[in-house]
Amino acid sequence: MLGSRQMVPEVLDLYRRQAEGGVGLIITGGLPVYRERFPEESGPEAYDYEDLRVAGLEQLAAVVHGAGTGCRVVAQLEAGFLLAGPSERVSPWDGQVVRALTAAEIGRIADNFIAGIVHMREAGFDGVQLHAAHGGLLSTFFSPYTNRRTDAYGGSPHNRARIVREIVARARERVGSFPILVKMNGTDYLPGGIDLDSFPELAREVRDAGADAIEVSGGMWDCLLRPEEELGFRPVPSPEAHTRLGRPERQSYFAPYAEQLDLDIPIILVGGNRDVERLEEIVGRGRVQLVALCRPLLREPDLPRRWREGRGSRTAACISCNACLYAMYVHPGRPEPAVVSCIYQQDKELYRQAQRWLGSGSAR
Repeated sequence: MLGSRQMVPEVLDLYRRQAEGGVGLIITGGLPVYRERFPEESGPEAYDYEDLRVAGLEQLAAVVHGAGTGCRVVAQLEAGFLLAGPSERVSPWDGQVVRALTAAEIGRIADNFIAGIVHMREAGFDGVQLHAAHGGLLSTFFSPYTNRRTDAYGGSPHNRARIVREIVARARERVGSFPILVKMNGTDYLPGGIDLDSFPELAREVRDAGADAIEVSGGMWDCLLRPEEELGFRPVPSPEAHTRLGRPERQSYFAPYAEQLDLDIPIILVGGNRDVERLEEIVGRGRVQLVALCRPLLREPDLPRRWREGRGSRTAACISCNACLYAMYVHPGRPEPAVVSCIYQQDKELYRQAQRWLGSGSAR
């Protein structure tokens, strides 16, 4: 394992507070199963899952289960830093040249996802989620915007879902019915990408691949180069986390995509969920079975319990400013990202720095 990858008390405390706050299911932040060497790093060209395993990860599952609230925890798995994808291209976002993966490399990456799934079951997690949204590796296979392959991994929705189908099928041989969820884009917000019309067919392929639930999100970083007039939201990091959500009609912005689906597995709606009455209305329509929150739970870890008990406002206190991303991407004063938290609530000067960063485009 890489020496710095170990569970720390601050992370355990973050998850403990979420479990104690009334959340029914926690999906962790992304855990990389494979990545290339960073430019400033020495070592092998790429790291497999065994190199990236987090020491003491089983403590996280134990902390959530030990909260005594019945909360369950699912480990989100993703590919990490990788200047490669299904097809060769130049990223409009950062100008990086992305090379096309060979079939052998795709197989190696799939092997590492499977190794991660097996380990998460051994570590006591209640399931895993394959992160296939937001322009990450699996997302780039799903999207015709980034996947221009002409082999078995490109072209039709069936072929573009092949990598996930292979991961799930081979993992099932080792973990049986252990739950495997998939997070995917309902829209890339990009011409030629996944959109409202093409999403249902791709989601059916993911269901048929063996996914136990689908979480519907959206956006790739390339879309942030488009103007607000085209996007319909302010193009600041990150593309799936919209800002300025004060009015209810601007909230739950991926609902139209989630409600397009008519599948026999649970559909999870994420993205701007802020008003409990609006969420009850969405769930009541029957196409969405679960709703997910991230930023609001950083501000109010006990928000689910507060809503359930009818205390306070029907609306989350989160102002959707995205300042919580600042310490993750910039992490001023420290070599590694900080544990994500509500900067607005804790440090007004740091909040002002974060807002300048978000508005300046320097996050690019």
